Amino acid sequence: MYRLTRIVPLSAVLLAIFTPLKAELPTTTTVTAIRLDPDDLHRSRVGELIWRGGVDIQHSDPRFGGLSGLHIGQDGKRLIAVSDRGYRVTARLGYANGALTDVTDIHVARLRRSNGAPAKGGWHDAESLSPDGNGGFLVSFERRHRIVNYPTRNGTPLADRPSRLTLPQDAATQPFNGGIEALTRLCDGRFIAISEKAKSKGNENTRGMWIGRGDTWRSTAYPAFQAFSPTGAATLPDCSVLVVERSFNIVEGVRARIVRLSATAFDPKNKVTTQELAYIAPPLSVDNMEGIAVRKGDAGETLVYLVSDNNFSGYQRTLLMMFELAPSTTSSVKSRSTPKSSD
Repeated sequence: MYRLTRIVPLSAVLLAIFTPLKAELPTTTTVTAIRLDPDDLHRSRVGELIWRGGVDIQHSDPRFGGLSGLHIGQDGKRLIAVSDRGYRVTARLGYANGALTDVTDIHVARLRRSNGAPAKGGWHDAESLSPDGNGGFLVSFERRHRIVNYPTRNGTPLADRPSRLTLPQDAATQPFNGGIEALTRLCDGRFIAISEKAKSKGNENTRGMWIGRGDTWRSTAYPAFQAFSPTGAATLPDCSVLVVERSFNIVEGVRARIVRLSATAFDPKNKVTTQELAYIAPPLSVDNMEGIAVRKGDAGETLVYLVSDNNFSGYQRTLLMMFELAPSTTSSVKSRSTPKSSD
């Protein structure tokens, strides 16, 4: 394990010609390497995920934390995230020998609402992030449930005033703190949105799920598993989708599942089913996993990134982990279909 600390000055602003130079306090970033299993230094795999490095990120800017939606650039160098306090976060990633080892150049700034106002005061709870296919990003918010589209101008993502998409009709009645937390763009240009807590109509063993293009949506059901809730989604190169699910209780602590939705699941004729790829629980490194992103590696492998929401708590961590998706995922996983209603 290593610890790397650096001091990064944010800015120095000259307010007026006769005003003394005013500089913001520098921020400190501390990046600590983590292992998949702190009790087994040789363990390098969980389910169908092969460990490719991870870090615990601490940043002295009080706005940093609560990361709930994640995007990684195709070259693996740039991280973009949203937080549940209404901020956008960007950073640079570093690697050594094919493993994730470093996070630098962290910047935090306030998101904006569709009317141009800052996303705060009850409008701040950003939960998921997805490329829109045109260089911008879709972001879902809960509490005041909505999905907005941020264009990218001048090379700065999530900095512009967004436009609001049509929200699925039954999504407006989601629980206050249990809205859309998983959002991703499919290969055909449609999007899927999955609720953390809302039940699909007529079935208590599901979560609400919607498929559409942002103007019209089709409702379907996402199969729930025990006390796990979907918290993030990302589309794979083969057009299937990965979903990260999270659960917490006092006895078992925090746990995470990574499941796969076949591309055929998005056909109206088919029932949505999930395939469990990995079950991550103590003593493995895990926290409140809420964001997931994927990209192709230099050798053509599929890389999966997970990030945790620390809830701005001293008892939780901001973990960023990278895995390689094993090529055997289609042959050694279990399938779980949407349960039949008990009505």
